[in-house]
Amino acid sequence: MKKEYIQYTPEELIQDREFISWVLRGKNQPEWERFQEENHEFWSTLKKAREIVELLRDQHETISEDEILNIWNNIERFDDQQSRRTKQFTLGRMLRYAAILIFALLVGGTAGYFLINQKNDAYVFTNAPENATGNQSRLILSNGTTVDLTKEDSKIAMNADQKIVIDNNQVIDMSKTTDADESKMNEVVIPFGNKSQLVLPDGTKVWLNAGSRMAFPSKFSGKKREVFLEGEAYFEVTHNADVPFLVNTSDISIKVLGTKFNVSAYKTDKVAETVLLEGKVTVKDLSSIGFMAKEAVLAPNQKASFNKENKSISVNNEADADFAIAWTEGWFKFSQQNLSSVLNKLQRYYNVQFEFDNGFSTSDMITGKLDLKESIEQTMVALEDVANIQYRINGDKIRIEKKLNGIKMR
Repeated sequence: MKKEYIQYTPEELIQDREFISWVLRGKNQPEWERFQEENHEFWSTLKKAREIVELLRDQHETISEDEILNIWNNIERFDDQQSRRTKQFTLGRMLRYAAILIFALLVGGTAGYFLINQKNDAYVFTNAPENATGNQSRLILSNGTTVDLTKEDSKIAMNADQKIVIDNNQVIDMSKTTDADESKMNEVVIPFGNKSQLVLPDGTKVWLNAGSRMAFPSKFSGKKREVFLEGEAYFEVTHNADVPFLVNTSDISIKVLGTKFNVSAYKTDKVAETVLLEGKVTVKDLSSIGFMAKEAVLAPNQKASFNKENKSISVNNEADADFAIAWTEGWFKFSQQNLSSVLNKLQRYYNVQFEFDNGFSTSDMITGKLDLKESIEQTMVALEDVANIQYRINGDKIRIEKKLNGIKMR
């Protein structure tokens, strides 16, 4: 038995595997009994910690040491969010937080998750990209003012002095803007068919793909640099070892210090993907309850895929990692992707809608390269040969079916 247990707090005991194993399974029971007899002053601390573990165990048929540790770490985070001051771990306080967490576990689903984590990383966007009026990109300032972005590939730069420069010809000084609120964020909304490039206050560069939106502050302050994304974006993050950079989506959070990576997290997609080109990132599952949340650390040329249905993260080597950011240069490169995935991206990029005959399968795997700088008509000519399809264009709708011998549809 470790002598240093005498100096432990209840918090530290609950983080000790040997202690948890004793409470859960009676491991080393004689040693623990002897230790208690020899150290009466330790009884109060031991009792408090044991009651927490037993409370958690009573709510589960089986529970492991790892699950106890993760639950307690979640309780600590909850306490830190509530107090933001030196913690005084009374039994009542610990039991209260444990009870809250257990209630969330029992209730399950979204309500439990919101109760535990307080969703500090949650962000409610003003409007969806597909609802942008006139298919025009927009910048929504933190004071509610909306600025239309007239170009299909707009460029926005945030200076350190809180000046926003739009397409090199319009300057907005946020430090002098009426009703400015540093606690609120600016938003960029990019409808289908458009793109945008941003430079954030710290020098980080961001490319936003069609059908995306991002929220960001007029200046970064505090111990983290945080933005919120829905859709697809490529980031070149300015290195700052003391202030990590966080990209939050509705399902995952990506934490970096300085690196290059691509995130694709559209609401309608079943999988959210992060591809790392340079540096190192941590991808964390935000959709699960605290102790069930998963993390993955990526090395260059790896891809993390978060499956929204089964809440799993898989990591695979990505030999063609550069393919993930080809869209920033107006190219779409793909290797053994199913036709459905390719068509989904083309729909967003060109703001069109594909229609299919009954029984048409979009699961075929295809490889190729499309020049997105071309019109949708020219892109479809190239895709026709790659995917062995034929098509008919009618306005913004494109009818697709399997290629047949004879006259082409278009």
